[in-house]
Amino acid sequence: MSLNTTACREETLQPFKLYGDHRSGNCYKVALLLSLTARPFEWVETDVMQQSTRTTDFLEMNPNGRVPLLQLPDGRFLAESNAMLLHLAEGRPYLPTDVWERALVYQWLFFEQYSHEPNLAVARFLVKFLDREVEEAERLKVLRKQGSQALGVMDKTLSSSPFFSGGRFSIADIALYAYTHTAEEGGIDLSPFNAVRQWLQRVESVPGFVSMAQACG
Repeated sequence: MSLNTTACREETLQPFKLYGDHRSGNCYKVALLLSLTARPFEWVETDVMQQSTRTTDFLEMNPNGRVPLLQLPDGRFLAESNAMLLHLAEGRPYLPTDVWERALVYQWLFFEQYSHEPNLAVARFLVKFLDREVEEAERLKVLRKQGSQALGVMDKTLSSSPFFSGGRFSIADIALYAYTHTAEEGGIDLSPFNAVRQWLQRVESVPGFVSMAQACG
């Protein structure tokens, strides 16, 4: 089946439905890519702090009890934000066809989930949403150190390349942008990372870019 045929079938079905918390960078990633690919979708606000992902109804859709959760036009459900990015980017400019460039996208997606998001996202959550700067001081010290190390890795790559894969904007950039642009909300200073700060501006200049506030809601 051709990609055009697949796109036509998508348009004749129901819109995508994205269950997400508007504060979540992981949810923002998916909403941003849906917007960039001009796919209509319904946002279903799912407040993790109110245990909305632990209800019987939600757990039937995603037994792991987390957002984002994407319902495809054919009714199937897909969990894990980076799996959604890979699925939605297939056949689109945001996922390279070159095998090496695609491998680089995978590399950065794994880096984001292992070395980046666990530090930047958690620090932000503890400070901005739980207001536990004092109570979690020692933990935050570690998170900020490791988060800065991850930003240093990114900065080194971006000092010689405008984006993370083949010099072109891809889902690797979407994944890493989501929590990098909010890093300072968790007390992680971006000022030492000039290449990262310039890259943030390039991402925000991509045609069709929408902010977290615009995409999630």
